Amino acid sequence: MGSVIVEPPSATVAVNATLTLNAEVLASSGEVLEQPRISWASADPEIAEVSNGGVVTGRKVGTVLIAASSRGKDAFARITVNPTPVSGVRLSTSSRSLMVGQTFQIGAETVDGSGNVLTGRPITWSSSNTSIASVNSSGVVTGLAPGAVIITAASEGKSAVATVTVSQVPVISITLNPATATLVVGQTTQLAAQLKDEAGSILNGRVISWSTNRASVATVSSEGLVTAISAGTATITATSEGRSATAAITVNLRPVSAVIVSPEEVTLFAGQTVQLSALVTDDRGQVLSGKQVTFTSSSNATATVSAQGMLTAVATGTATITATSEGATGQATITVAPDPVAAVEISPSTASILVGGTTQLTAIARNVGGQSLVGRAVFWSSSSPTLATVSSAGVVTGVSPGNAVIIASIEGKQASATVTVRAVPVASVQITPSPASTIVGQTVTLTATTRDALGNTLGGRIVGWSSSNTAVATVNANGLVTGVASGTATITASSEGVSGTTALTVNGVPVATVTVAPSNVTLAAGQTATLTATLKDGAGNVLTGRAVTWSSGATTVATVSSTGVVTGVSAGTATITATSEGKSAAAAVTVTAPTAATVTVAPSTATLTVGNSTTLIATVRDGSSNIMVNASVTWSTSNTSVATVSSSGVVTGVGTGSATITARSGTATGTATVTVSQPPIHHVTVTPSNPRIKEGETVQLTATAYDASNNVITGIAFTWTSSNTNRATVSQTGLVTARQDGNVTISATAGGKTGSTTVRIDK
Repeated sequence: MGSVIVEPPSATVAVNATLTLNAEVLASSGEVLEQPRISWASADPEIAEVSNGGVVTGRKVGTVLIAASSRGKDAFARITVNPTPVSGVRLSTSSRSLMVGQTFQIGAETVDGSGNVLTGRPITWSSSNTSIASVNSSGVVTGLAPGAVIITAASEGKSAVATVTVSQVPVISITLNPATATLVVGQTTQLAAQLKDEAGSILNGRVISWSTNRASVATVSSEGLVTAISAGTATITATSEGRSATAAITVNLRPVSAVIVSPEEVTLFAGQTVQLSALVTDDRGQVLSGKQVTFTSSSNATATVSAQGMLTAVATGTATITATSEGATGQATITVAPDPVAAVEISPSTASILVGGTTQLTAIARNVGGQSLVGRAVFWSSSSPTLATVSSAGVVTGVSPGNAVIIASIEGKQASATVTVRAVPVASVQITPSPASTIVGQTVTLTATTRDALGNTLGGRIVGWSSSNTAVATVNANGLVTGVASGTATITASSEGVSGTTALTVNGVPVATVTVAPSNVTLAAGQTATLTATLKDGAGNVLTGRAVTWSSGATTVATVSSTGVVTGVSAGTATITATSEGKSAAAAVTVTAPTAATVTVAPSTATLTVGNSTTLIATVRDGSSNIMVNASVTWSTSNTSVATVSSSGVVTGVGTGSATITARSGTATGTATVTVSQPPIHHVTVTPSNPRIKEGETVQLTATAYDASNNVITGIAFTWTSSNTNRATVSQTGLVTARQDGNVTISATAGGKTGSTTVRIDK
C-alpha cells in the first residue's frame, strides 16, 4: 500500500457540533483502494472525539490532530474547536416604565441554538437615545428625560431589545409670587409660579397655563405677564398638571403725563405710508392704555396723518407729526425722499450647483414704472447658510446638498432665487490593497476610497461590499474579507452606482517540501523529458492544485516548460528547479550534442521574378528523426547570376534561368530548385519626347520597359512602327528617317505594352 489521504486536512468545528472527515487509501501505483478498513483516532478526545465513520464532535475549545490509519499507514487532519456561537440574547423584560431619576436592572443571558444558556459571554448594552435614558455596562437603566427609548443587549452579533418609557415626576403644589399686586391702567407685572413635587423639590421645565377671571380689567400672557386694562380687580390663575394657585390684581387709573411717538424719525418715499404709534404714560412713566390720542401734521403738503396715526408721504420735504392726549404731546420728524424702489428682480431665478461650486446672481431695483434704478445698495442673504452661502456681491457657494433660497433686499424690497446644491457625484471607487490575499480561515481588511471626477477624495459616502464567490471568500459591510476556501474571488465596493474591484486570492495550507522526479535526466539536444514535482505540507500530506514554477539554471543547455517538460538545447548540464510557495527542489539534466542526419528544404521548388525574394526553410533532423531546433545551417547557390541566397535562406532573383539552392548542416544536405523569370512589363516610354527634325534628317529614339514598381527591365526586344511611313520610317533599332514635313507618331511595343512619341518634320 502507498499512502492514506484525509480530506479536509484542516477544519474548524464548534463545541458540541460535528463535521465529517473523509479518508482514501492509495496503492503504491496511486490508485484508490475500494472499501479499505480505516481506523480513526483523536490525539485528545477531551478537545474532539471521532467516530468509526470519521465524524468529529467538538468537546472543548482547542486544537487536536485526528488520525486515519490503514495497513500501517497514517494521515492526519488538524481540527480547531471553537466556542459554541451565541444564537440569541434573552432579556428579563421586554418593556418597563419609570420616572426621571429612577433606575432599574435588566437581566440578560446568552443562549445557543437550542436555547441553552452560554456563560462567560460579554454583553454590550446601548440606548437608542441617551438623553432620555442611559444604560451602563451591567444593564442598569437610568431615566433622564420624558420619552421612550430602545435598550439593546448584544453579544457576538446577536441582540435583544426592551422598550423603556420615562415619565415626569408629577406636580404636587404651585405658589405664585407676588400673590397680590396693584397696577395702574397700562402697567404690567410679572408673576412667577413655583412648582414642587411631593418631596418639596422645585420642578422646572413644566407647562404652565395662565388665565384671568376678568380680561376687561387685567390680562395675562402665556408667560405670566399681567397687563392692567381698566380700573377694577381681577384674579390671575396658574395651572400645571391639575394643580393651581391664584394672585389678586387691583387696577387703578392714572393721569396722562407724557406722549411718546414711535418711530420718532421716519424717512419715506412719496406715496408710502407708515403707522405711527403713540405711547401714553403717567407721571411715573407707566404706560396708560385706552387714552384718546389726536395726530396733526405741520405740513400736509409734505405728509398727512390720519386720526389713527397712519402717516402718508405726499411730496419731498420734512414735516413734524404731533400726538396729543389730555394736554400732553409727543412729536415725530418725517422726511420724504424721492423715487422709491418698487420691486426687485433676481437673475437667474433658479440655479443648480455642486457642493463647493459657485454661481453669480444679479439683483435689479425697479421703480413703480418698471424702470431700473442704479446705485442702490443690495443686501444678500441665504435662507439656509448650511446649504448655500451668498457673498455681498451675490456670488452663491454650495455648502451641502439641498435647496436654499437666496434673498436680495434693496431699500425694503426683496426678491428671491432658488439654488439647488447637488452633492459632488462619485466618479470612481478605489480598493486597497489591490490585489489582496489571505489564507483559509484568516481575514484581511480592505479599504474603499470614493473620489470625484478630479480625483478628490469624497468622505461620508455609503459603500456596499460584495464577493463574486462566497464559497472562496466572504466580505462584510466594513470591507472585512474572510477566506473560506482556496481559490480566487473578485471583491467589489460600490457607491452611488460606481464600483471598484480587486482580485483576492485565498491560499490553502502552505507548502512545506518539494521533491522532483526523476532527479537525474540525460537526453540529446532537441529531445524532451517530463519532470514531476510533488508538494507536501508540514505533516507530509501531498498537496494538489498548487501552482508550481519551473526554471532552468542554463537555458542555453536545456529549457523547461510551465508543466515541467524539459527540452535539450545544446550539450552541457543544467539544473532544473521546481518552486511552489517559496519551497523548491531541483533535478540535474545532462544534454548530449546530436548529429545531423538529414536536411529538408521547403519549398523544394520555387518560382520568382528578377528582383523579388522568397524565404526557404531548412529542417534538420538527427538519426532518430528528431528535429534539431538550433542546428547550424549553411546556404549556397549553384548560379549566383540567376539567384543569390542569404545566411538565413532568403533567395533573391538576379537573372532569368534556374539555380539549385543547397542547405548544409554538418555532412547532411538538402536542396531546392529556384526558377527566375523576368517581371511582366507594366508600361513603355520612348525618348526623346516630341523631337523636331527636317526632311532627310534622322533621329535615334530609345524605348525603355518598366515593371509595376517602376523598375527598368533590361534585355527587352521592341517592335518599332510609324503611323505614316510616307512622312517617316523607323528601323527596328529605333532610328527614325524623315521623308515629308508634318507630324508622325513613332511607337515601340514589347510584352503587349506600347510607348510612343510625336516626331515633328520641317521642310
